[in-house]
Amino acid sequence: MRRINSEFQTRFLSEEGQALVNRDYFGYAELDDFACYVLADSLDGEPLENSARIVVESLIRSFSERPTMRKGRLERYLHGAHRELMRQRGGMRLKASVVLAVTDYRSVRYCCVGNSRFYLERGSRFLIRTRDQSLAEELSERGELPKDAAEVYEGRNNLYSYLGERGTPRVMISKKLRLVNGDILYLMSRGVWERCSDEKLLELSKDAKEPEEILNQVEDEILAGQEQNPVDNYTLAVTFVDQVYQPPKKKFPVKKVLIAAVPVVLAVGGISLGVYLRRQNIKNREERLERCMESGEEYLHYDNYKKASEEYGEAKKLAEGLKHTGEAQEADRCLKLSEQILLADEAMGAGEYQKAQELYRKARGLSMEAGNVGRDYLDARMKEAEGYLAVFDLMELGERREGFGDREGAVEAYREARDRAAALYYSEGKEEALRKQAAVEEAVEKDSQKAKAEKEAEAAQEDAAKKESQEAREEEARKEKESQEAKEELENQQRVNDQKNAIELENQGNMYLAEGKYESAVTYYRTAQAIYIRLELPELADGINGKLEAAQAGIAARDGGQAGGGAVGEGVTGEEAAGAAEEREVEAVGEEEKRAARGGEAAEAGKKTGEDVSGPGSVGAGEPGPEEVRLGEGPGL
Repeated sequence: MRRINSEFQTRFLSEEGQALVNRDYFGYAELDDFACYVLADSLDGEPLENSARIVVESLIRSFSERPTMRKGRLERYLHGAHRELMRQRGGMRLKASVVLAVTDYRSVRYCCVGNSRFYLERGSRFLIRTRDQSLAEELSERGELPKDAAEVYEGRNNLYSYLGERGTPRVMISKKLRLVNGDILYLMSRGVWERCSDEKLLELSKDAKEPEEILNQVEDEILAGQEQNPVDNYTLAVTFVDQVYQPPKKKFPVKKVLIAAVPVVLAVGGISLGVYLRRQNIKNREERLERCMESGEEYLHYDNYKKASEEYGEAKKLAEGLKHTGEAQEADRCLKLSEQILLADEAMGAGEYQKAQELYRKARGLSMEAGNVGRDYLDARMKEAEGYLAVFDLMELGERREGFGDREGAVEAYREARDRAAALYYSEGKEEALRKQAAVEEAVEKDSQKAKAEKEAEAAQEDAAKKESQEAREEEARKEKESQEAKEELENQQRVNDQKNAIELENQGNMYLAEGKYESAVTYYRTAQAIYIRLELPELADGINGKLEAAQAGIAARDGGQAGGGAVGEGVTGEEAAGAAEEREVEAVGEEEKRAARGGEAAEAGKKTGEDVSGPGSVGAGEPGPEEVRLGEGPGL
């Protein structure tokens, strides 16, 4: 019972600082013969999982089940925590830095991955300080960066190894270190050593009697500069080794010891040899198991699933034989994943892309259970299978569109299929798509030429129809013009004939006026005047008024002479009346000559316009009665 015969005091603090949550984690287990102290620092920003907690719980669980200080087993525990992160991340990139210290209460051994640190203080100086697996540490070791500057160098958190990385983490494991009374063990996250230097830590621990004193002073130091620089998560665990376990010393008589020891040695020797051989066999198988697991993981990393399947198959058998349940389950998961991927690759190679896609999808689920191992390969292969299926779907779509008569849509589908096949380096699909595209484009070109010819023929027909219509309109316009001209000519001829008839009527009236046939003269004059008015010849119409007055005067004179034949002395004599009538007749004749001259001018104008003024219509022969006018058959009368 080493624990009760030793005295170890462990205290720790872990705070979020000015961050929203604390993503550091510390845990320890002090068993009867061994103790384990683990501190982890989450390196990711995943809000749903605390990588540090997963790592610490995994290591404490493994150590509690099989306490040990052996290097090989401790390394397997750390690799198991790494795989635990890979399994539980479920699409997240969980990462953590970790430091582990184990002791049998007489000596200590530490392991670390990342930049969480272990310090061993003895005699007011640090006997041990772990190396960070960072760029800053490498520069400092090569002398390119001063040690004090490495603590604040921007590359101090640029790690080349950590739990949760894609490959296998590089685990640093120390040899056993003998403990002495008064030793102080420190485990700390970067939130502590970034803000509290090694020199300052030694100063603060110089007169400390209890671990709490160191914790309080270190926290004050960390928080002192929080106004200038934000404080991140910080975790510090301090263990005072007040008393190291010392095995009891017993004195026995040499002779008695030898006598008792000989048979015991012989028996123990035989048993020990058997046990040794058995343990050696177990050790060899464990080492072989570890190599198979590491080789399988390496093959998975490089997407060599055939070799990975072989390695994990053997690892599964070894783990089952050794009754290592956890490792057997892990090997089984990776074996199933490898075999599923091989089946999917085989379907892909056979051109069964739909089947391959389903197999890859199942493999993707197995990959998530195994910590997303091979995720990038599976995503790429699923995308490739999807691309092949898309090429076939597009060519089928092109054929359907072609069957529906949508040749432009078919060309578009074949063109897209060609481009996708080219992106996949699928030469056969590309050539087939090109051939179908060319055939449809050729048909489209023929249709285009045919449509163009039909369009040109329709345009020619339209032009001919337009021309014919134009000619018809022009012919109609010509006929209408000719009709109008004939009508106008007829109207002009009628007008000339009417005017000629009016002149003849007026001349006939003049003749009757000269002969003293005044009633007939009046009738002819009024008829001629009406024609002049209708023909809008006011001057000729007004000129007849004087003749009418002369004829009426002659009628009045004649009628007056007849009434006063016996009464010569009363009024005007018959001779005077006849003289007055003769004077009016002379005036009317003069006026008639003027009108005749004007009528001749009008007739001459009618001839110049092409109108025939010699049409029918003449005064009839014989002498009409007082109210009768006989005319020829001229138009309009």
